[in-house]
Amino acid sequence: MKNQSIWKKLKFAFNGIVYATKNEHNMQRHLISALIVICLFSYFKISIFWWALIILCIGLIIASELLNSAIEALIDYLHPELHEKIGKIKDMLAGMVLILSITAAIIGFLAILSVLSA
Repeated sequence: MKNQSIWKKLKFAFNGIVYATKNEHNMQRHLISALIVICLFSYFKISIFWWALIILCIGLIIASELLNSAIEALIDYLHPELHEKIGKIKDMLAGMVLILSITAAIIGFLAILSVLSA
């Protein structure tokens, strides 16, 4: 696996994104939310600065959801029965995604507010 071409590595990464999109409901929700935000930003004609911030936020949320889903799948595979400490780990992973989502919502709100107050 180490000395594979960049194209093969990109294909693996793309396959992971497609798999998560098809199998993880939260990933689907995040992608739909991202599409709605992009449409809103287009409607309000947000400046390039706010576009950069929101695209960064969208990328961070999607990446964190991929990480969350991957670690949860690995934990479920290695330890399928319920365990209190594993539950806490999953809660922390979900918290990571939640914090990024709240941050993105605040940034989106500020971007739209900047246009409406101008």
